[in-house]
Amino acid sequence: MIIFALALLILLLWWPLPKKNEWALCWTGILLLLIGGQICYPENVTAISLGTASLLTWLELISLVLIRRFSKESRLIIDNCKAFALIILNLIFWLPLLFKSGEQFSWLGHQVILIAQIVNGITTLGLLIFWATTIILQAFSKPISADYLIVLGAGLCHGKVPPVLAARLQQAISCWRLNNKSIIVVSGGLLRGAKLSEAQAMADYLISHGIPQNKILLEEQAQNTWANLQNCQKLLQKWIKPNQKVVVVTSSFHVLRTKSYLQKLGLNWALSPSRTPWKLQSLTVIRDYLGILRDHYRVWLGLLIIAIIVGEVWLR
Repeated sequence: MIIFALALLILLLWWPLPKKNEWALCWTGILLLLIGGQICYPENVTAISLGTASLLTWLELISLVLIRRFSKESRLIIDNCKAFALIILNLIFWLPLLFKSGEQFSWLGHQVILIAQIVNGITTLGLLIFWATTIILQAFSKPISADYLIVLGAGLCHGKVPPVLAARLQQAISCWRLNNKSIIVVSGGLLRGAKLSEAQAMADYLISHGIPQNKILLEEQAQNTWANLQNCQKLLQKWIKPNQKVVVVTSSFHVLRTKSYLQKLGLNWALSPSRTPWKLQSLTVIRDYLGILRDHYRVWLGLLIIAIIVGEVWLR
């Protein structure tokens, strides 16, 4: 079972064929050594195999998340499929094997298994809860009437609005139609190598879909979500009146992180989640989940340390 799962992981490392294969070659060599060890000395190598495979699965997911630009939409879809396959591999093989194999190792093997169980288990459980929350938010999402609608940028693809950003803009259009006196603020700066700012591309999209130009405000400096909200806060100080309602439109997977930033900024703005295409959900959900772990890494590390200590006590 372990040898089969390790072989599947090697296949996923090479699918699709990477442009820079040093990473894949390095890990393939290690995995082949582990397969050899599993064949000759399974009782000594299994703990290391499971720990290494768990780590590698998450490292490969992180490497996929770090790719922010895709030359073709087909490659984006393939990488989403790969991310989903890695999660399934983790759920079907690594986690069950980690929790099934805990009783058959030496003290050192137990430590490796315990750490892998806790780190992989808690991180994966958090991802599943986050993904389920995203699906629920998406299922119950409805347009909201507002005086100001803020649409957060999500990157461009060769100067064009990609599907995830298009879904946000369509949600904003639906909200605007409930109150056609409202103002839509599009937020997103000029990314490295781009000739058109996200905000301008978003404004062009809205105009092409029937939104009057005088109902659109551009914020063209922000490079990330925090700057999106901070800059829009400064921009709206000139326009907003007391008791006027502000709604932030963003993707369902982005709602929790956006809500956290709004609280830090002391802003009581509502949120209207847009639907994320199913074929693109894997990478977008994983990327934002890892972003939340990064923003709250002290909480995550504290939880892991407490769980490891409890696990050590429990084993005694």
